[in-house]
Amino acid sequence: MASRATISYLRSLHQKKFRLEENAFIVEGPKLVAELIHSRFRVKRIFFTPHWLAPAGLDSGILEEISPKELEQVSALHTPNKVLAVAEIPEQLPLATLPVSGLNLMIDQVQDPGNLGTILRIADWFGFGKIVCSPDTVELYNPKIVQSSMGSLFRMEVSYQSLAGLLAENAGSANLPVFAAELNGAPLSECQLSPQGWLIVGNESRGIQQVLKPFITQSVKIPGLSGSNWEQAESLNVAVATGIICYEFRRRFPL
Repeated sequence: MASRATISYLRSLHQKKFRLEENAFIVEGPKLVAELIHSRFRVKRIFFTPHWLAPAGLDSGILEEISPKELEQVSALHTPNKVLAVAEIPEQLPLATLPVSGLNLMIDQVQDPGNLGTILRIADWFGFGKIVCSPDTVELYNPKIVQSSMGSLFRMEVSYQSLAGLLAENAGSANLPVFAAELNGAPLSECQLSPQGWLIVGNESRGIQQVLKPFITQSVKIPGLSGSNWEQAESLNVAVATGIICYEFRRRFPL
């Protein structure tokens, strides 16, 4: 069974400071652990209860059995689920140049981990390529992001760097249009979209930072229905808006 030091170590990985110090993060539940095992990520350790069946061929040296009670002590889930893994955080290299093809995503200052995890899942579902986050976007290996991404975290290419810097450095050579989700944009259904380009989505309350505006080719919005109820409603959640816009890109330009 797990030692006190192990319990303390696993608990510490729920905090960003210790994730960065240990260069490691937690993955919970049979589905996500299975996704992790088959991904490019390095698995450092797997802690499992007797209810979990290890895949054939898995290195037994990384396995350690723990009791359901111990799993409950170290889990971030309301209902701990059979298995918990510790994975190594891979090196994240910033993009030097913008891709010259495909649909890609820029995430500007998004703070809610559930939103970012859902956006990763959306980008994965609709076949978007690279994802670039501003440095002040929520940290990628937050447990809520890992959980809400439902495995897409292990498939998407994500980097953190200055969005304005990247766009400015490539302003002379980049041919891809830059679309942005903004409340003052043109209605999405009326916009001339492209099968290739970048989509920028911004902070839940502040939107897209001003320094990015000169690089935007087309701002788009998702209009609601007219009427008093719509006028009183809050604007769409950033993850919901991203899903609708990504769907419209793929509806017009299937893979």
